[in-house]
Amino acid sequence: MTDTILHRALPAGSTTLDIEARTIEVIFATEQPVRRRSWEGQFDEVLVVTAAAIDSGRMDAMSVLDSHRANSLADRIGSVVPGSLKIVRGEARCTIRLSRSEKAELLLQDLRDGHTLPISVGYRIHEEKRTEAPSGGVATVRATKWEPLEISVVPIPADAGAMTRELENEGKTDMTDTQAITRAEKKRQAEIRGLAKSSGIEADHELVGRAIEDDQTVDAFRAALLDHLIERENTAPTFPIASTRGMRDAQETTRTLMANAIMHRHGLTSKLEDGAGQFRDLTLVELGRELLQLRGHDHRGPASEVVRRALHSTSDFPHILGDVTRKTLLQQYAAIPNTFQLIGNRNVVPDLREVTVVDLGNGPALEPLSESGEYKRGSAKDSSETFKMGHYGRVLGLTEAMIINDQLGAFARLIQTWAVAAARLEGDLAWAPILQNAKLNSDGKELFHADHGNLAAAGTALTEIELIKGRTALRSMTDIDGQRLPLTAKYVFVGTPNEVPAQKLISSTTNPATTDQAVPEAIKNLVPVFEHRIDKLKPTAFFMFSDPVETFGRGLQYALLAGYEQPRLKSREGFDQDGLEFRLDHYFGAGLTDYRFAYYNPGN
Repeated sequence: MTDTILHRALPAGSTTLDIEARTIEVIFATEQPVRRRSWEGQFDEVLVVTAAAIDSGRMDAMSVLDSHRANSLADRIGSVVPGSLKIVRGEARCTIRLSRSEKAELLLQDLRDGHTLPISVGYRIHEEKRTEAPSGGVATVRATKWEPLEISVVPIPADAGAMTRELENEGKTDMTDTQAITRAEKKRQAEIRGLAKSSGIEADHELVGRAIEDDQTVDAFRAALLDHLIERENTAPTFPIASTRGMRDAQETTRTLMANAIMHRHGLTSKLEDGAGQFRDLTLVELGRELLQLRGHDHRGPASEVVRRALHSTSDFPHILGDVTRKTLLQQYAAIPNTFQLIGNRNVVPDLREVTVVDLGNGPALEPLSESGEYKRGSAKDSSETFKMGHYGRVLGLTEAMIINDQLGAFARLIQTWAVAAARLEGDLAWAPILQNAKLNSDGKELFHADHGNLAAAGTALTEIELIKGRTALRSMTDIDGQRLPLTAKYVFVGTPNEVPAQKLISSTTNPATTDQAVPEAIKNLVPVFEHRIDKLKPTAFFMFSDPVETFGRGLQYALLAGYEQPRLKSREGFDQDGLEFRLDHYFGAGLTDYRFAYYNPGN
């Protein structure tokens, strides 16, 4: 027996079970984080356990259910004793009274035998606060206002602290260390066997025997048991009435499958997930009816009433519509190429303040040590450039009429134009300082300037000779210390008139008759890139750029706001009209930090 087990498993006295009254006090919520998943990724959810945070309006009439099932009265195995809610040391407690049904009698017998009953609470979140993820971690969402809807007895709770409670030890010291160890070990084994029994695992199962023999803690066994049940499970999931800790993953599975079915039906995805076929041919109104029925709400009535109830009685329907909208936006956004990403250096910044990028030189050259081994000190020159972040957004509504008329496909197409607009905005902002030949703070001169050695003496046609001139100009660059870099030209950006000529010039496969006709490897290694924005400047102009890796990020910089690296959608119930409103937020900024990455020829 280890010290840890002794310290953790000290006995707590007799249980709170009152056999005659058929009551027992339970802990139905603690502030222990529970890992969740959403379209944004993983996060830890914390239920704040305070009198102000818990909306207890339903507590006095709340049912106790069997594993969150509410298909009939047979699933109700008891109720919460009115006025029994109390909050003690970060634990939400109440007293439950078991009915005289067959299921409840079995639970009461387990309690007589010394087993604990794992508890799970069904709840709805009304207000929450999000803390963004630290480096290498996940975000935390604290439910600062939440409403218990029901309490269930479950095989394995998500909240390890939720269970039937024992009376506090009032400081009694008449128990010897040996008695404490014996009772603690008996309690550990009883809880392990109780968890196994409630999950349909026999007491002589290898999993149980190994846990007892290896002095496994109850929490460790609970985790191992959950892994075992997931591996064994081959049946379809059951779905709860509301968002619950014990069953919420199943609810999210239903949401995901319905969202996938909607996207597949409207041609927004080519893959139909396993299990989504049952929802594939349902209209939005029919999906709303299905969700209302699954959650135990009234699903009858005309389409308009079904839509209103689906939007307001449960979070499932708006969540699914929001999920479809977000996935559509992000898929389209990711599919749109932006050429500036080839030549720009990406930054993620914590706020919207002006972005300052400091460019350090390569530092002083290394020198031989003196005979005494003395090192000479040197210093590095630096310069800095700044640019601003911008916040952009738009609001769009999915009306009740669009839902009733099953026009989500048309709405999704509209959302796709938002994705195109967001990507186009990034490209416009990133290319603006290049096409406008913006000035640098460091010397007050334009990006492309004769003094910078990166501007053609005169505009010419795109030819091999002119490409060689551009390559030579980049090779001749020096850093702020006056040292040669030298840079290799990698990209040639052209407008519409030069798109095909650039490809022919660089990728020619003609067998040369003479050495002069051969295309040099330095030219063949260039990558031609079409950029339509060049047409607005001058269609025949062309640019040459080095690889950002080679320039150590000098040149074009673009920035995204931490946590908002992609366009972000938020939704709410319609304010001016029935339905849902979606707000798109996007944060982006771009600017120049150096001229030593580019060459420009104005064209003929």
